[in-house]
Amino acid sequence: MHPTYQVRPLGSESIAEVPTDWTPADYRAILDATEYGDTSALSDEELAEMACMSLADLDKPESAELLLKHVFTDEELNTGQIENASHEMASEKLWEEYPEPDKHRGFFRAASLLYRAYNGGFPRVDGRIVTISVTPEKKAGAEHLTELTPAFVLRLLAGGMDDHALLHRLYGDELASESFPSAPNITWDVTTKPGENGATEITVFSSDYWLDAFNPANDYVVTAYPDEIPEED
Repeated sequence: MHPTYQVRPLGSESIAEVPTDWTPADYRAILDATEYGDTSALSDEELAEMACMSLADLDKPESAELLLKHVFTDEELNTGQIENASHEMASEKLWEEYPEPDKHRGFFRAASLLYRAYNGGFPRVDGRIVTISVTPEKKAGAEHLTELTPAFVLRLLAGGMDDHALLHRLYGDELASESFPSAPNITWDVTTKPGENGATEITVFSSDYWLDAFNPANDYVVTAYPDEIPEED
């Protein structure tokens, strides 16, 4: 029998950008790609400002292509895929709609800077951070909290969503089974820290597309577990 957990929702916040997604090194790379010139005297704040200005000076597909080449490797997206996506980004939410879900996180990263650089002009990026406090009802459930897996985290969150939530409608069978291979494409980032009274605080970052439906009125109890690891032959 799988363990059960008491879950207390602590917060749910909409975000348009992850502060750590774009670093001074990234801005320098962008400025190098746009042939800005010497950046050695620029402060971190100036690097960000000049990178955004340089992107905004380009046509939208050109700036989108530049960022996609920075975010994705050649093995992740080939030249044709990048070219097609760069034209779609001005009107499409590719962090939700791209046919390869494992690329959604990268599209979110690129789209967030495009939106900032153009002060709009691209679809507003809608991400969400949800924080919960989780306490195992029995000691046996504590082990799953020491090494979180995407499938386990989504089963915790699913208990706070009604049956009409997209997660339940698209992945109800996976949530109830022992295998949820798409889970890593939904939980883009997960962090933990010790909570009060032996609880574990879990913070999950993903698209609003998936997490907006997490809006429980009260604490709840849910059965949750990681995927079963197949036995090796």
